[in-house]
Amino acid sequence: MVWQPIKSRVQSELIKRGHCVACCKSLSEADRRPSAQNDHLEIVSCTCRRVYLYDKRLNHYRRALDEEVAANQNPTLQ
Repeated sequence: MVWQPIKSRVQSELIKRGHCVACCKSLSEADRRPSAQNDHLEIVSCTCRRVYLYDKRLNHYRRALDEEVAANQNPTLQ
């Protein structure tokens, strides 16, 4: 872990603390909507347009994959 690049360590620490890796805003204040795939997941959209998934069971954020974002898109927005 000592040799891991600084950027990766900073980003993982920001996500662990519930902050966006791009703008450092708190994800608790971001827009949320339930996931269409899992009941225990929420889609969190930051004001800087980064998309995260929040696992309610684990109290954990992670960056959403492009496939996950596409699968949970609102058809009225397309």
